Amino acid sequence: MKKCIEISSTTYSRLEKIAEGFDTPEAVIVRLLDNAEGKVEIKPELKFYPTDENSFKAQLIENKEAEVVLYKVDGTREITRWKANRLSETSNLRGNLWSGFLRGWKTKGIKSAEFSILPKSINQPGDDTELRKSLALEFNLTFEEMESLHFEIDVNSSNDDLVYNHIVQFSDDCDSDILNKIDGLHENLWINVDNSVFQ
Repeated sequence: MKKCIEISSTTYSRLEKIAEGFDTPEAVIVRLLDNAEGKVEIKPELKFYPTDENSFKAQLIENKEAEVVLYKVDGTREITRWKANRLSETSNLRGNLWSGFLRGWKTKGIKSAEFSILPKSINQPGDDTELRKSLALEFNLTFEEMESLHFEIDVNSSNDDLVYNHIVQFSDDCDSDILNKIDGLHENLWINVDNSVFQ
């Protein structure tokens, strides 16, 4: 056990003000340290789109895919996909989430999570749903954010048509707040993208 420390009456009074119930001064200090280190004590808030959980579950069973956005206490977010191929009407929706994406939420510093049904591709000329899904993941954007952006794609290739990578060029009229979320975006609003994203 470490040696006791002395604190001023002013500091002690400040600790008393943020004590919860029968907290000891040490418990208050531990909670403050946890907050400073990005540890979470309150279970994350879950939001579903559509907001009715039964409707969300029914659409997820039909579409088989949802977007997952995990918001962290450090101000970052993590965007991924839920491939719900085995989800059925008898499945426990929240149980799947707490044992899956939200497992270890304290350690991961997750403070809230959003789940949105992703649209299906209509497999018609001009439909770029699947491309936008892939690019959204690549840029750590939500599908909704990616859907709002205008862009063109060029190919960076050799003289003998060996494709090195693709170049995504965004329009000047794109929302700058969204573009600022894309790591590696050049001043002229273009970014290199690996070929695997387009497969």
